[in-house]
Amino acid sequence: MKKYVLHLSACAMAVALVACGGSGGDSTEAETQPVITTQPASVTAGAGSDASFSVVATGGNLKYTWRKDGVVLPDITAQKFTFSPLIAARAGVYDVIVSNKVGSVTSTAATLVVGILPAITTQPVAQSVAAGGSVTFTVVATGSDTLGYQWRKAGTNITGANSASYTLSNVTSADASTYDVVITNTYGTASSAVVALTLK
Repeated sequence: MKKYVLHLSACAMAVALVACGGSGGDSTEAETQPVITTQPASVTAGAGSDASFSVVATGGNLKYTWRKDGVVLPDITAQKFTFSPLIAARAGVYDVIVSNKVGSVTSTAATLVVGILPAITTQPVAQSVAAGGSVTFTVVATGSDTLGYQWRKAGTNITGANSASYTLSNVTSADASTYDVVITNTYGTASSAVVALTLK
């Protein structure tokens, strides 16, 4: 009986993703239908701070097309991006289309809320009053959410003085001092000018 010997080349025996005898083939990552595993999250931040959006997806060789209010942002093509410093004009609804040659998927929408820090538009003014009279200090300010007020005398908080105006009645020499107000909201604070109360 004749004996036959089967010779298999290394190429024939190899199991690989590249063609035998080639130079290694295309090293590009294998692509599958993109799937988003972590959606972008909504962000609330104060103007002047930082705000970031990100997405996590699988699929290989992914391309990211971010949109604001449905309009493509051509300069933002990364998986994550940050606005710094944040301005009010960035507020809106953001999403991202994740794509490759196999297909694409669109994320859920994420909202960016830009909070506005307190800003004083009308400062309190110095007052002069006769003993026994009354005087009112007033401030006007803008900002997001509810504004909080704390009036101070010579840098010390005045108990119960927590509105946009502060009135002193039956003024005495003990009231002659400097006054200011600190205004706060979720995003920051603003301090008014320091003004004097004098007796005539």
